[in-house]
Amino acid sequence: MARAGKSAHMKEQAALPEADKEENCPHPRTVYSLIGHEGAEEKLAKLVNSGDLHHAWLISGPKGVGKASFAYRLIRTVLGGKARTTGRLDVPKSDAIAQRIEALGHGDFLLIRRPYDEKTKKIRSEIPVAEARRIGQFFSKKASEGGWRVCLIDGIDDMNANAANAVLKTLEEPPKNALLILLSNTPGKLLPTIRSRCMSLSLRAVAEQELRSWLEGKIEAEQIYIDAAIKLSSGAPGKALAYLQAQNQVLKPLKSFIESFPNSNSASAHSILAHSISDDLSLASQALSHDLFWDGLIMTIDKQAIYAAFGEWEGAFSPLAIAKPVDEWARIKSNLMQMRAAQTGLNMNKKQVLLQALLEIG
Repeated sequence: MARAGKSAHMKEQAALPEADKEENCPHPRTVYSLIGHEGAEEKLAKLVNSGDLHHAWLISGPKGVGKASFAYRLIRTVLGGKARTTGRLDVPKSDAIAQRIEALGHGDFLLIRRPYDEKTKKIRSEIPVAEARRIGQFFSKKASEGGWRVCLIDGIDDMNANAANAVLKTLEEPPKNALLILLSNTPGKLLPTIRSRCMSLSLRAVAEQELRSWLEGKIEAEQIYIDAAIKLSSGAPGKALAYLQAQNQVLKPLKSFIESFPNSNSASAHSILAHSISDDLSLASQALSHDLFWDGLIMTIDKQAIYAAFGEWEGAFSPLAIAKPVDEWARIKSNLMQMRAAQTGLNMNKKQVLLQALLEIG
């Protein structure tokens, strides 16, 4: 009965929204392939095999670069999964250890992330101290299978100040055979005392050609949109895939917006397009697409400033056919970033802020 109850609880938890899973993308713990980062993997595999693995690792890199997928490869190996290749962390999906981790059913693995609030029926905006305190409780117990205990924080950027301080206590007095993995998009914003107690591993952007081959094997799309996804993702596979999966909601509207300037004979035509884009992306169901569009829009303006200065285009699609000096493009980019930050921080109307941003460019 106890086992059946635990199984039912696991299924119930798996059915809830997960803060560490992007919309329309597989959860990182179900991903077994690796694109890029081979050197980093070989380094970690060597440390695991030699028994010299440090107790705390800060894995950083841009969003979508593969930090969580990489971390799960390490976790499967540390907890006893059998790698297929010597010197790698390529434990297969068929491995019993991998299956238990994927189902969140391994007693020596703890996942800390922004929790789902049953009262509000939403994922919380931060990781509270109560979640962080679970880490100390977890590591205070002996490993159920006599080996390592592993905790993954995805991500440490989401912890409030009290939660971060609770993690620091564990870092200062690590138990034996304990591994704490912290994922961060912006490690420079973390407490210096946290960074200093972790070994750092920075995952770099994946080479463009490698990323292109990977994307072409994952999803069918016109070459122009694959090229755009690669440019806008800055070498982050997860983000590139997200752009392609949202090409109708993000890439095609962005392309239309960029190309609208030489084709628009009046301010009203441009305004109609801006209203249409902001209307569509303000829907609650388009939260990820809304963020991706903002990212792409700001990057486009940044590349436009470089183009105005040097005449070289490195952005997605084509340059905007608007003659503005470099300092004017820099001003527009700054304004857009301020608008986006204000909308996020003050919970302003998403539609109106994006509309204002689009009209600001024209």
